[in-house]
Amino acid sequence: MADIRTLTVMTEADAKALGFAGYNDVPHTVIDLPDGAFTVSAKTSDGRRVTFCFMPYGDGPARFVDVQYHERGTSIPNGDGGQSPTFNAFGITREGKHVVDARELTEDTKPSILVLLLDTIEEEHERARVLAGGPKT
Repeated sequence: MADIRTLTVMTEADAKALGFAGYNDVPHTVIDLPDGAFTVSAKTSDGRRVTFCFMPYGDGPARFVDVQYHERGTSIPNGDGGQSPTFNAFGITREGKHVVDARELTEDTKPSILVLLLDTIEEEHERARVLAGGPKT
């Protein structure tokens, strides 16, 4: 098991210098993900767990990330016949506006997975074109 103390921790500037993205000027640990499905699991000092499952469309590099928070203490049935944890989530856009906000939803409609698509804008437009019946470019 990897311990955060044994992973390379660096500054945001160092992470960016290696070609990774940064987020806030706090310590960073960078990971080169292999092709195929791959999960990164993290745990806080008080035991709160979150998973990031990087998934491809078929083979190859990841094209979306499923995010789950496991310690809220609630769950809903999932597509595999099991239970998935629910959580609160929100997305923030310009001027602090919340464009996606699950905090006011009832328990049975709170998200159990947050899906972050890793498409470029060009890929998003291409998929929309194909789904609308247009030719693939």
